Amino acid sequence: MDENSNGNDDSRQGLYNEFESEIVKAGNPEAYFDETDLIEIFDYASDMDNYIVKMEVLLYGARHYPSSEALATRRAWFYSSFGEMEAAADVNNRVSNGGLLNRLLTLRAEGASDSPETRARLEEMVDASSDLGDEDVIQLVDYCAENNMLDWVEENRKRVEAKCSYTPTFIYEYADRAEDLCDLPTAQRLFEELTMMEPFTVDFWVRLAGVQIAQGNFDDALASADYALAVDDTYIEALRLKGRAMYRLGVDKEEVSRVFRTVLDHPDANDSDAAAYAATLIELDRADEAVRLLEETISRYPMSQMPIDLLMNVDFRRAAPYILKVAESATFTRETVVAWAKEHISNGRPDVAAELVGLFREKFVSSPDLGFLTELWYGCKMYRETVEIVEESLGEITNLSRPEPGVALPYFMSLIRIGEAAKALELARRHLADMDALMQAPHAFHGMGLLNPGDSPSATACLDIGYTALLRSIINAISAPSPMPPDSYDPMA
Repeated sequence: MDENSNGNDDSRQGLYNEFESEIVKAGNPEAYFDETDLIEIFDYASDMDNYIVKMEVLLYGARHYPSSEALATRRAWFYSSFGEMEAAADVNNRVSNGGLLNRLLTLRAEGASDSPETRARLEEMVDASSDLGDEDVIQLVDYCAENNMLDWVEENRKRVEAKCSYTPTFIYEYADRAEDLCDLPTAQRLFEELTMMEPFTVDFWVRLAGVQIAQGNFDDALASADYALAVDDTYIEALRLKGRAMYRLGVDKEEVSRVFRTVLDHPDANDSDAAAYAATLIELDRADEAVRLLEETISRYPMSQMPIDLLMNVDFRRAAPYILKVAESATFTRETVVAWAKEHISNGRPDVAAELVGLFREKFVSSPDLGFLTELWYGCKMYRETVEIVEESLGEITNLSRPEPGVALPYFMSLIRIGEAAKALELARRHLADMDALMQAPHAFHGMGLLNPGDSPSATACLDIGYTALLRSIINAISAPSPMPPDSYDPMA
């Protein structure tokens, strides 16, 4: 949970900060922390997902409190987090008076999954515990989530809460894991409970707003973000969520822009915040400002994709040097380029995708992805470029030994559209003759084709027949006494 949630967390954060400063960073041999302090610091470092601090706590504890069973338990869990289950089990077995964490780790080491026996053992563990601390309930819920047993958590809420030292930690972890597993209605219900229990905890309102946005409840999300800002008007995540909710509700773009500008002015703002503000500038017809901001952002975060993507949408020419720099640093493959291009296609910008693959044209010459490029370019009316790369890759189209519709059809149609219908007719007729001969040749049956539906005899025959039918329709159209407009017979139109 967020460090602002209660006084106890403030104390734990103070210990955590002191340990990190004195031990991790300064290596101060005089700094002193007792066993209880170390347990609090370790558990808080788990919340922060800081493995360095957790490791240093365990090293410090091993020197000063070698017989501590609580620290040994956490060492066993630390090993298990890296998949070292044998080492974790060895350490865990040396703990003589183990509690729920030790019993839970035994289940994990055994590889126990969802079963009536596992569920019964979990109930026994909870019943045998006199008190469940934060780490106990966090690991309990995590174990259930990992084994698709969150329904057990729901069914046993009262049993667990009766033993909790601080119930909101249990509910928060349950809500967090429900959200991870896309059970958004459950997550929303639980975060709503938390806001009623502790209405002045900012993080509860922020998490609730995030889940509400994910479900499309933008009015509710805006209200939750406003509640969070009423508690702390500088809380950056609440400002981000407010801006997103306002945008989805169609609030006046000037107001939305002001919110994202406030986010960008925050000391913890990042590259995504700059991109969000730039997007609002673009919608306000302030593209020049947006481009300057995006270029400044990319200079600070050269490997960040979001501002580059946005700049590509506004001014591809200015984005190109940054794309090439990223490609050089990340050693782009052709597959990387295709995946990036597909993101833009899915966002409704095939024109940007076409320019993107054009930057890496040489990777597609004679490649298995040539058809992806030619269909994309043809769809974006890049007819001459389509012809050039096909001829560079294949020479004459009759070099195709099997039908490749994604290459041949864009090629023939591109020739027609650039005024070379006679050439298209000659090559299409020759290619059709080759296809007819190929289809009439006897094929020896072999069972290997059945292993891949795309290579099966029936699928191959269907492809060949359909392909030749399209070739014939193109040939008939361009050889007719009165030429037909390409749109009337374009198989890709």
